[in-house]
Amino acid sequence: METGASDRSSRRARCFRITVRGELTQSFVEPLERVVVESSGAESILRCDVADQAKLQAVLTWLYAHGVEILSVTPNDNGADPSPLTP
Repeated sequence: METGASDRSSRRARCFRITVRGELTQSFVEPLERVVVESSGAESILRCDVADQAKLQAVLTWLYAHGVEILSVTPNDNGADPSPLTP
């Protein structure tokens, strides 16, 4: 079976929760696409939609390059529609 561009385009973005140390603002993560920040002071949770592993890796690399300590990365597999994340 051959996989082509049509197979990739039909994939739905997957939502991930990335927990980081410290308080981040929405404006800080603005260069990242479709990322929403929930901050509680000591930690922040970033919710992001990623189309594939390459996009997830790019988000994690960007955070690391900006000195953000990543505590955990978990998929949001609760079946919720990630549509509240608006670019």
